[in-house]
Amino acid sequence: MVTIVTGKIDSGKTTTLLKHHEVTLSGDGFVAIKKTQDKNIYGFNLMRLSNKNELLWMVHQQYYHEDFKRAAKFGPYYLNLDLLGLVEIVADELIASRISPIYLDEVGVLELNGGGYHNTLKKIIESGLDLVIAVREDLVQPVVKYFAIQDYELLIAQKEV
Repeated sequence: MVTIVTGKIDSGKTTTLLKHHEVTLSGDGFVAIKKTQDKNIYGFNLMRLSNKNELLWMVHQQYYHEDFKRAAKFGPYYLNLDLLGLVEIVADELIASRISPIYLDEVGVLELNGGGYHNTLKKIIESGLDLVIAVREDLVQPVVKYFAIQDYELLIAQKEV
């Protein structure tokens, strides 16, 4: 089963993923934690759910100073490609250990174009393990169609006030 946490930008998708993990007390994976500087988005850290370790995942172009050994640009952000490789290794380990559900935050345009979590997501879906992903509401149907997700439920993000 695939659970798709959905909503608009800044609607609480990551918070909903975190709460889902806390309530179920099962699974492992990654969520993107927004980092700000002077009220601007600096970038995002990727946090592993099982140990709460955070690593720098994306940096907005206005703050980027060759922060990553291997980087790719997506919109106004530079992505840490080495961290993306680590995510795939961890996902492979979770699949091999049959740990479920596996969490990924956020699936979108990058994956629809063959980047980001694309390969990792395909492996998880093929494994048959439960998966919980965050997807912007306007991208739910394209993601479902592209990745041929048959069995899924939608969970509407709930932003904390």
